[in-house]
Amino acid sequence: MSGFKQVSKAQARRHIAVDERIERMAEAPLDLLRREEFVQEIATLWRSAQEKFLLIGRYLVQARNRLPHGEFQAMVENELPFGYQVAYQLRMVAEAVDSGRLPGAKLPPSYATVYQLATLTTEQLRLADQRNLIRPDVTRPEIVRFKRDLRQTSTPAPVDRRTALLEERDRLRTRLAVVEAELHAFDAE
Repeated sequence: MSGFKQVSKAQARRHIAVDERIERMAEAPLDLLRREEFVQEIATLWRSAQEKFLLIGRYLVQARNRLPHGEFQAMVENELPFGYQVAYQLRMVAEAVDSGRLPGAKLPPSYATVYQLATLTTEQLRLADQRNLIRPDVTRPEIVRFKRDLRQTSTPAPVDRRTALLEERDRLRTRLAVVEAELHAFDAE
């Protein structure tokens, strides 16, 4: 015997209601006293928010890949609590993390800051890492300044352009592998 108990839909709904009550209790503010308690609780909640943004991005990637043409756009424009630009940024962040382009453990908690990193090429990411710009406490203005400095100091030479194109090809192949794996999982269902 598997140890799992079969339950009716009504029983499952009651269980979900209990879980929602527990979740609401867990979200009730605690009566904190010491600085360390505030830091620990706030940091925990901040990490949780970051994980949820990444999960939202992953769902957006799935929706874009699975919904019929035009349905994804309509869903984002009419039914979600944010606009297309935020949806795009969340998707790009999820794709960059899931493809391995960005190291999830070293990223800041702001999806807008991570999005700025996701727009960098592989070589630019290497340079950003060398300059210690891929870290949990990096700010969006630091990344924007880095990108501005890159634009001002470099006009790509033909060899650099070729390298950039090769890197872009590798990135697209990686992305294609992720999409093919999702399609394979979808077909297996």
